[in-house]
Amino acid sequence: MQVLFRVDASLLMGSGHLMRCLTLAHAMKTYNWQVIFCCREHPGHQIPFLQQQGFACLALPLLAAETSAVRAIEGSRAWLGASEVEDAAAMLDALQQAALFPDLLVIDHYGLSATFETQLKPHCRHILVIDDLANRPHHCDFLLDQNLLPDAAVRYQGLLNANCQQLIGPTYALLRAEFTRAATTQTPSSTRDFQASPHQLLVFFGGTDLDNLTALAISALQQLQNLSWLADIVVGSANPHLSLLQQLCEEDHRLTLHIQTPGMAGLMAKAQLMIGGGGATHWERCAMGLPALVVSLAANQQATSVYLAELGACMYLGQSAELTPDRLCLAITQLLNAPATLQLMADAAAKLVSPQGGCQRLLAMLADRLAPQAPGHLTD
Repeated sequence: MQVLFRVDASLLMGSGHLMRCLTLAHAMKTYNWQVIFCCREHPGHQIPFLQQQGFACLALPLLAAETSAVRAIEGSRAWLGASEVEDAAAMLDALQQAALFPDLLVIDHYGLSATFETQLKPHCRHILVIDDLANRPHHCDFLLDQNLLPDAAVRYQGLLNANCQQLIGPTYALLRAEFTRAATTQTPSSTRDFQASPHQLLVFFGGTDLDNLTALAISALQQLQNLSWLADIVVGSANPHLSLLQQLCEEDHRLTLHIQTPGMAGLMAKAQLMIGGGGATHWERCAMGLPALVVSLAANQQATSVYLAELGACMYLGQSAELTPDRLCLAITQLLNAPATLQLMADAAAKLVSPQGGCQRLLAMLADRLAPQAPGHLTD
């Protein structure tokens, strides 16, 4: 089975999309599927990291200047760095040069829609789209949205072709193997000691953290009064504020900096409280039964974060632009002084995501659907 991922990372969009695709790609390797990535060379791209992880990558060059079609696009769809037609043409050229006809094309990009998918349809057997916005049409065989929302069952109504199979909700959460191993070998939500001192905290605002909320969180922690604490600070290798964060952590022995760590599950297992953004991290910490103070790093994270807070699985502090050190310090203090509340939050989070995650469920379904069929492509 040959699988091709079309996904990007950059300083502007971060690396969340790429990381969840990488999780799925590693799981596919356990099935002995051949996996290749296709990424545009945006500033802050992660192509060398993908190659270090053992995956070949087709690189789409960054356009020398924005086209009028790109300038006319607003919001996250401008992250593509090209029009969908231009991106499709570049990818088709890359496929032709590499002599590829993938069994499955996986697309995880807010800038791509049915326009792109229709162009690629004749050049692959099947298409899987990973999305969570439900704001544009798709033409694909499978649509995966791992988010939990009250209107999940009808979000994509009118946006999909009739024969598209929807895979909706955290039952399909793409958890890395380290989380499934850690979550199935212990019961974190019931074994955490929320009264232990020093309090163990975990800070993670995504791989890029362009607005440097990590430094803001460090400032909030250093304002804590009458509380003994230690904090693991996690950042990606592409974080543009890395030098400052290294300095801050070197100057305070209570802070331990982790850069592009492969051990996030272990850090979550020992923490009493996590401070960070939404996105895929929601499902990782829920699988680990870890309480959290959460802000939205982007508009698409807001609805899920609000809903998880309503379910008692986290405390939501609003959009990242609204966060201040004083406000975050107050929220941390309130929760650390309320171990019963932390326990309830941990229990609520642990109920939402299976410790086994959704990768194996997804891959078993794909193997059943794809393997027996002769080469062809999606039908209208």
